[in-house]
Amino acid sequence: MSKIKSLFESGKFKSAFIPYFTLGDPNYPDSIEFGKTILDNGADILELGIPFSDPVADGPVIQRAVARSLKNAFSFEEIFRVTKAIHDHKPETPLVYLTYFNPIYHCGIAKFLDRAKESGIVGLVIPDLPFDTEESETLFRELKVRDMDLIHLVTPASEKKRIQALTKTSSGFIYYVTSFGVTGERREFSVDLKERIKFLKDTIKLPICAGFGISTPEQSNQISQYADGIIIGSAIQRIIEENGSDRTKAVSALADYISKIRASIS
Repeated sequence: MSKIKSLFESGKFKSAFIPYFTLGDPNYPDSIEFGKTILDNGADILELGIPFSDPVADGPVIQRAVARSLKNAFSFEEIFRVTKAIHDHKPETPLVYLTYFNPIYHCGIAKFLDRAKESGIVGLVIPDLPFDTEESETLFRELKVRDMDLIHLVTPASEKKRIQALTKTSSGFIYYVTSFGVTGERREFSVDLKERIKFLKDTIKLPICAGFGISTPEQSNQISQYADGIIIGSAIQRIIEENGSDRTKAVSALADYISKIRASIS
């Protein structure tokens, strides 16, 4: 049983809190401290972004974070080193990477997965990976033999046939995109969000975690009533953006925000 599946079946929470931030923003040493802070203040699963030059699914806040990160010397060795440092701080908390397929391909699928697992990663979210391709099936197979999860995204535009087909190569949980467009904080969500999440639960038989746009304790509380998890990225990245020049200030702001979101989720 994968670490993520075990977590959701543990009964430790009604709805998981899954924060996200981009590694290397503003630098890699600070990323370690940010990761530790997020883990200490309520993350059930932590999603770590690997910076990539063409983050097509991300809105302006995360795009700026990626740009800041890429001003540092990038290497997979550094990514894996920082990831392991975060993992070792609280090894019981699952870590997943959000990455585009290009970095995995250029690193080499088997090599990337082996190093990721050694660093503490238990699953991947890949926004630009089509679910019904040879690459998707190969990646799913390689992940499965390592007891790692492939976490697919489903959008409001996903058709029923496509959603049903996702069951072949999905594990861990489903990342449900709450609204059209790229990542970013929003004030309102679609009126049928609850019904769509219920449909996904009935169809895919995996936990459904909602992301894209959630930023406040009130939104988290509302959506956690029917989603298995709440994913927040842009609001966290904004805190880093606004306070990143002062590590102590950034850590304090992150701790306060993360603890408030965790407390709001029933």
